[in-house]
Amino acid sequence: MATIYVLAKGAARAFMLALLFLLVAGSDPQAAPLGHSEQDANPTSPRTPTTGAYYIEFRVAQIGAYGHSYVAYGRLNAQGRPAEFRYADLHPIGNYALMALGHLVPVPATTKWDPDVEKLPVSASWQRKLTAAEYNKLLAAVQRSRVNANPTWNAVANNCNHYVADLAKAIGLRAPSDFQVSYTFIPALRDLNDPAKKKRTSAMQPAIWPPVLDDGISEGTARKFQG
Repeated sequence: MATIYVLAKGAARAFMLALLFLLVAGSDPQAAPLGHSEQDANPTSPRTPTTGAYYIEFRVAQIGAYGHSYVAYGRLNAQGRPAEFRYADLHPIGNYALMALGHLVPVPATTKWDPDVEKLPVSASWQRKLTAAEYNKLLAAVQRSRVNANPTWNAVANNCNHYVADLAKAIGLRAPSDFQVSYTFIPALRDLNDPAKKKRTSAMQPAIWPPVLDDGISEGTARKFQG
C-alpha cells in the first residue's frame, strides 16, 4: 500500500506541474520551447589540457515559470577572465504539447547547444575556477552526455537541473535537490559549495521572487510590455 501511495503522489505532482506549464506557456511569449540546433558553441573538440587556468559558470536563463539551467566553461586569460565560451545543457525538443507530456513521461531531448539560449537574460550565475585536472573531468562528463544519440527529458526525473548537477558532481562539487525550478536551483548550488558567497549575496540583496530583470522590473510585470 505504501508503494502505491508514493506512486500516486508522484503522478499527482507531475500532473500539477503539467497543468502549470500549459497555463504559463499559453500566456507567456518567453516560454516558447527552445529550438533544436545542430550547431555546437565550439564544434572542434579542444586538446586535453595539462596546465593553465579554466572556469565553469553555472547559469539560469530567464524563460517561463521554471527558468533553464546550463553551464558555460573554457579557458581563463592572464587577467583571470574567460578567454573562450563553451556551453552545455539538456533541453526538450518539440512543441508545447510534447513538453507538457514530458511532465508525465520521458520525451525527446537534445544535448546539442542551441545559440538561442545565449539571447535569454541570465537571472543568476555562479563562476568557479577549475584546475587542469578538474577541467579534464568536466570535458569527459560533457562528452559522455553527448554520446547518447537519443537523450530524453522529463520534468520530474531528468531535467536541465539533473544535467547540470551531474556536471557539478563530476568536478567534485555537491549538488542540491534537483526537484526545484532553475531560478532557485543555481543559487542553491552556489550556496552549497560557496558559503562565503552566500553570506555576501544575502547581505547585498535579499532573495526576490519572481526573478527581477536588470532594470528592476519583475518578470511578471515585464510581460505586460511585450508586443
